[in-house]
Amino acid sequence: MNKLPEIVAHCDWGSQPSKRWIAIATLQSGSYLAYAPQPVGEMSTLIARLRRQSGRNACIVIGFDFPIGLPSAYAERCGIGSYPDFLQQLTSDASIASDTSDSSTSGSSPSRWSRFHEVCSTEEEITLERPFYPLRPGGARRDAIHEALGFADRNQLYRECELRHAARTSASSLFWTLGGNQVGKSALLGWLNVLGPQLAQKSKSFRLWPFHGTLEALLRPGVMVAMETYPTEYHGRIFGHALRGKRYAAQRIDLAPAWLESAHRLGIRMDRKLKRQILSGFVETISGEQQTRARDEQDDPLDATIGLFGMLATLKEYGPQFEPNDQEIRTVEGWIFGLTHPLQRAG
Repeated sequence: MNKLPEIVAHCDWGSQPSKRWIAIATLQSGSYLAYAPQPVGEMSTLIARLRRQSGRNACIVIGFDFPIGLPSAYAERCGIGSYPDFLQQLTSDASIASDTSDSSTSGSSPSRWSRFHEVCSTEEEITLERPFYPLRPGGARRDAIHEALGFADRNQLYRECELRHAARTSASSLFWTLGGNQVGKSALLGWLNVLGPQLAQKSKSFRLWPFHGTLEALLRPGVMVAMETYPTEYHGRIFGHALRGKRYAAQRIDLAPAWLESAHRLGIRMDRKLKRQILSGFVETISGEQQTRARDEQDDPLDATIGLFGMLATLKEYGPQFEPNDQEIRTVEGWIFGLTHPLQRAG
């Protein structure tokens, strides 16, 4: 790649503030220095804070591990021809609905997407304009979504990059909002609080990959490029195998040699705090074997850093194989950074 971004950031994005972490690397003398992950903080100011940190003319690439795009079958049925255009409209409609909910104009006709972000409580509430389900556990069926929307099969509500391939099983469907691997609620938060408001400014200094062009074309001074990531996709490239038991500190500690080897191979330098966290399994204070072997659910800083390393590895190896050439993907569905196209499907 002729031009490397000065800042590369990756966000592990959960539906709760405690589950949102960001890891950052800066380009220094031709190589990247990676820093220890930290909480994302206020979502609405994230982009502004990164810009202040990097300088006005810096090129920034930021990854989010939530879906950025829509299933093509769903978009076609709704008459959506462009995901960025839809996201701008969604952000506008949701903002208008919020502003008028307690005013005298609340009885006026709502915009089409004003309730898109409201997760349905019952199967009967599911429509094209409110596809996310369920609001809470208790007898919810995954098949209720595609049935209510008039699709014959649940796979029609998957994007191509989410389907099972040779290296992993299917990712979670966008509209399903239940369970530890759900992505629907996280996506809505990211769309409405980060991506949508930036697109609404209609500034060419904020671009979405791959919708606005190839990565090489987008990497320009003063431009921030946002993209979708999926840390699970990077496990093999960083550790040589899929991860198991990442919610246990002992398992995360065992990854340290592979972390350090991967950093050396990719030419990534690490600050002292990040190296210390890798060696300790991303647990600041460890008091005995029992704690390291207990399930602690503290894997979000780990995933933020895995995502960062995966992005840096892809930048190092960047080529046409990482750019989807399907028009539907580049306008509506989107793609996961680091996935080759076309994918090798599982046998």
